[in-house]
Order: sequence, then structure tokens, then C-alpha cells
Amino acid sequence: MSLLAPALLAGLLAIAIPVVLHLVQRERKQVVAFPSLMFLRKIPYQSVRRRVIRHWPLLVLRALVIALLVLAFARPFLPGSDAAAGGTGDREVAVLLDRSASMAYGDHFQRAREAARRVVEGLGPGDRASLVLFATDVEVAVQPGGDRSALMAAIEAARPTALGTRYGPAIQAGAGLLESSPMPRREVVLISDFQGTGWDRGQGVKLAPGMALTTMPVGEARVENAAVVDLAFAREAADQSGSERVTVTARVANRGATRIENRAITLEADGRQIDATEVSAEPGTTASVAFDPLTLPANGLVRVVARLAPDRLPLDDAFHAVLASREKLPVLVVEASPGQTVFLARALAVSSEPRFEARLLAVPQVTPVEIERASVVVLNDTPPPAGAAGRALASAVERGTGLLLALGERSSWSEGAPDLLPGTLGEIVDRREGRGATLGHVERSHPVFEVFGTPRSGDLTAPRILRFRQLASPTAVLARFDAGEVAMAERRVGRGRVLAWTSTLDGYWNDLVLKPVFVPLLHQAIKYLAGHVQRPAWHVAGEPVNPSVLFASAGANDAAGRTEPSAARVALSPSGARLPVPGEGSRQAFVPTEQGFYEIRSAAGEGAESGRRLLAVNVDPAESDLARLDPAELATAVRQGPAVASGGEARQLSPEDRERRQALWWYLLALAVLALGAEALLAGRLSRRRSPARAVSEVAGGDAAPAQESQRLAS
Repeated sequence: MSLLAPALLAGLLAIAIPVVLHLVQRERKQVVAFPSLMFLRKIPYQSVRRRVIRHWPLLVLRALVIALLVLAFARPFLPGSDAAAGGTGDREVAVLLDRSASMAYGDHFQRAREAARRVVEGLGPGDRASLVLFATDVEVAVQPGGDRSALMAAIEAARPTALGTRYGPAIQAGAGLLESSPMPRREVVLISDFQGTGWDRGQGVKLAPGMALTTMPVGEARVENAAVVDLAFAREAADQSGSERVTVTARVANRGATRIENRAITLEADGRQIDATEVSAEPGTTASVAFDPLTLPANGLVRVVARLAPDRLPLDDAFHAVLASREKLPVLVVEASPGQTVFLARALAVSSEPRFEARLLAVPQVTPVEIERASVVVLNDTPPPAGAAGRALASAVERGTGLLLALGERSSWSEGAPDLLPGTLGEIVDRREGRGATLGHVERSHPVFEVFGTPRSGDLTAPRILRFRQLASPTAVLARFDAGEVAMAERRVGRGRVLAWTSTLDGYWNDLVLKPVFVPLLHQAIKYLAGHVQRPAWHVAGEPVNPSVLFASAGANDAAGRTEPSAARVALSPSGARLPVPGEGSRQAFVPTEQGFYEIRSAAGEGAESGRRLLAVNVDPAESDLARLDPAELATAVRQGPAVASGGEARQLSPEDRERRQALWWYLLALAVLALGAEALLAGRLSRRRSPARAVSEVAGGDAAPAQESQRLAS
């Protein structure tokens, strides 16, 4: 037997109180009348019988009451009583099997499957069980039931994946399977390496009262692991053809407790080894390795893999990326007179990702062919082109070409012009008196302004606008001046977007072009109008990928994503599986779950290179950190109510849980009450049996002879 509060055993010293009371009794005096005591000599008399315990049963009962009360407050429990903790009756068991990437370390997953088999083999005839495979996702492999063969087959077929670890959703799924179970005992069995990064302490996941949690750790206390966690690219132009020289740098993290020394690492491009070198790193640090430059041709798309010599966790020893030549966005700038767009042209020239290829033309020089080549058309303080060029502009915007309007004094919109203006153009407003107008309200959540949403990202109120054009009945207002007039408006025309800035993009009507916010604001507007989506070089397994990324341009001048946006696509996974891809504009995301390269193809013509996209997927770098979480900490966090147990592989309960479940202190209190009742009955019976002669004897110390002798002498 163990005690939850052993310090309270000091109260057993109170047992001495009834012992002292039985040994040292208060002297009882009874007056006896004598004729005369003048001839008697006073002799001190001490009774030996007063120091002898006469009522042993009464003393034992009183000491027992005190002992029972002290033990009850000390909260005893039986440490080996699993039956008391688990209850009796049939069980409903939800087995949670971790299949995250970290479980691929050494023989962790084999040990996990063996643990799951032991749970299934230990089921009783009336027990039911289910199997849940989890990582960042949760899959119910076997629904609740008593089919042992289905459970064993699912356990045998389970494999570790490239996904990360998340315990919260898995525990919630297990609790959901047990919630409606009629079984008297409901238990969640969690089998994992208990990787610390997989538990979010702020999730607030709780098991319902009546559910027990048994944790079965299969990880090792000491692990050694190194992983490639990142790739960086340094680009420089190789020649006039547009090809680039790219230097790839790999970052290697040492997650173990010992130094890695001269570990081999290689760089592959499209399956061919480009370079090989070695890397060393101290425990808990990262090291960078630069490979020899590789040449990326214009419009190139290369699959790059940095591969570390394998260790006990091979999944994180390879890092995949798609290296594409920098995308080029052709921008057609239409001006009324030469030299008008000097600030605009210089701002477009400093772009890097993507690169803006600006072509400046006067209005008479604009042709339908020039418009068709452009991703974005800028009408810089000029009326729209007329005739065939005007019709070509309207048609291009309908198909997805962006249009930026800078409305100055030369801007006009005749009745025969294409219907593209986001409002009705009005008169010129002159604010040269005073300090001019400033931007007041801005929709910072809009993609054009979202780069200015963080502190110190740029002061949009700094530019002074001296003159601007009125714009009545705007379709959608993105920015207003301090007096409420429209500063920027937007209109959607078919698949295209139109932005109208009601002032100019020069230094005459405002000083916007002289402010630091001008270049990022212009770049954001051009990318938004072109529908440009930054394609990351890689994704993390389990991370949702927006369909717009899948349909975005894969390389320079690749217009396949714009020409067939609604074409059905399929994804060919690294294992060869064909997966459906959500269409462009769909709210449903594509979630890659395997490590390696996904190939996005057109379902109509899978062999066409023009419709091909590549998606590189890697293991979450957090999975390389194999530091363990204490299973007891997780069990304590999900505990709710006295009926929830935490356990290890031996299904050990915490002392608090065992004491709370057994509640032995109630029985001890009941025994103490019964002992008090017995003590009261016994004390009353002994008091009634005491005779008068006995009382006289007790007064004299228990011996009547001295009193009789005194009477004889007095007579």
C-alpha cells in the first residue's frame, strides 16, 4: 500500500492520548463521615492499581479510531491494482498508430506495429477495437468492431509517410470513435515515438470523462540524425541568350548529440549528379555547403536534389526543389509623348522576380499584335487606342490581360472607346493650394496594398497629390484621398482586371514617384494585373497548395496556364499514382503527401510539354528534430475528470489517479465511525457495571483494607 500524503502519518502520535488517560485517571473523592480523626496518623498512600490499565478493549477502540482517521487523511491506495484503475467489463479500444516521417527512424515503425499487434492480441472475447493511422492527417483504417483479422491486416499494411506529427487531431478522432460506445470501459491507446514537435500545448484537446489514455512509446532515448533542411539559389546571367548560372547552397542540420564528420553530400539535376562534396557540423548546429554552379537555360525547368549520405532516418536526407528560370512578364506602356514614362520605365527595370520586360509605344504605334504579346497594358495619361487596336485591347482584357490606367489631363474616354473604365471620368481637381491631398483610406487587405500592411513597410500617406481626376460611380474603390475622393478603383472585365489611378505617374501632378513606396506599389499592381503567382521552389508534405500555384507559369514566357485555365489536370505522384487536381479558382486545395516530384499534366494531352508543371515536396524540417515528449505530460494535458487514466507501456497510472479511483479513504472513515460507536457502547456498559463498593475502592486506590482499618480504630 502507498500513501498520497504520507506526511500526515505524524498524526498517529495522537494514539498516546487515550493511553495516558487510561494510566493517569482523575482521583474520585467520596466523603465518609468519621466521629473523630484526632487519634489517626496521616500516612501517604499510593495505589499501584491506579497505574494499571484495566479496560484494554476500550483503549484499543479509542486508539483504533485515531489510527483510522489519520490513515484516511493520508489517502492510501494500492499501487499494483490495475483492475481498480481500469474497471471491469468489456472494452472499446481505439488504437492510434503514428505513421509520421519521424517514425521511419531505425526500427521505430516496426516496434510500433508490434505494439499494435499486442494490443489486438490482448482483446477479450467481448472487446471491440478500431485502428486510426495519423500524422498531420487522420485516417480511420478500421472502423469500431470485433474483426481481429481486419485489424491485423491494416497494421501490416501501414507504412510511415513523409507527413509531420500532430497528436491533437488523432486524439480527438480516437475520442470521437469511443464517444457513442456502450462498453463499460473505453480506452485510447496511443502508439508513437512521442516527438516533441507534434504536441501543441495550446490546443486544449480533452478526453471525455470515462475514457482512459494508454501511451505506448516506441522511440529511443538517444538518437542521432542529420538532415538537409533548406536550399538557397544565387543567380547570375550567363549569356545574352537568357540562360542563367545558378549556385545551389544546401543547409545541413545536425539534430544529434555527436559531431558529424565529413558526411558525403551530392547535388543532382534531372537525375544526373552535378557535384559531390562533404559536410561537417557540431551537435545542434547547421552547416552550409555550396556546390559548383549549374547552367539553367532560358525557359528552363530543372529538378534539383541535394542528397546526404543516408543515416537511420533516410527521409530527411534528401531535399527536392524545382529550379525554374526567372519568369518574364511583358508589359506594354502606351504614352502620349516620348519621355513621359521615365519614372515608370526605370521602376519596371529594377524588378527581379519576375522580370518586367517593358516596351514603350506611342498611341499610333500600338497594334493588335503588340497587345496580344503583353501580360499587362499601361495607358499612361493617354486615351485608349482606337480602331482594331482598341478592339484588340478589349478582347485581351476579357481573356485575362491586365490594364493599368493613369488618368491625367491627356486622358479621355470617348463614347467609341472600349468599355473598360471602372467609373465615369470627371473633371480635374486642383489641390495645389496648401499641402495637397494625401491618401486617407486604403484597402490594405487587397493584394496591391498588402505589402504595406506591416509596421515600417512604407508610409502611403507621405505622397502629396496636387492634381487628380474625378471618378464618379466607381465599381470598387481601393483607395481614397483624405477628402473622400477616389484615388484608385478596380473593375473586373471577364478574366481580366483593370486598375485606375486618378492621378499621373510622373512628377507633375504628385510626388509619388519620388517616394520609397512608388516602386513596390507599382510592382504589386503589375503582378496583380498579370495574375502572377510566386511559385515556391518546394512545398512541405501535407501543406495545402492553392490551385493558382499549380496553374501558374512554370518558367519564362510560359502562357499555358493562361491559355487553358479550365482544362482538366491530373497529378502524377512520385509513387506513380494519378491524382485529380482542383481547377483554377477552386476553393479546394491540392495536398501532396509524398516526398519527391509531382508532375501536373493536362488530362487531355498528358504528353504535351506546354501543359506540364512540376511540384517539389519535402518532409517538414521539424520532423528531423527527434527530441521526445514525456508521455505523462501529454496524458495529463488531455485528462478530464477522475475517470481518465494515463499510462505507459505497462499501463501504469499516476498516484493521484489510482487513489482517486480506489477511494480507500471512504472505507477507513466508515470503519472509524463504526469504531466510535462501539467505543461509546462499551464505555457506557462499563460505567453502569461499576458498584458503590467498587467506587469506594477506587477512591482508596482500589484497596478497601485501609478504609476498614480506619473505621476500626475510630470505634
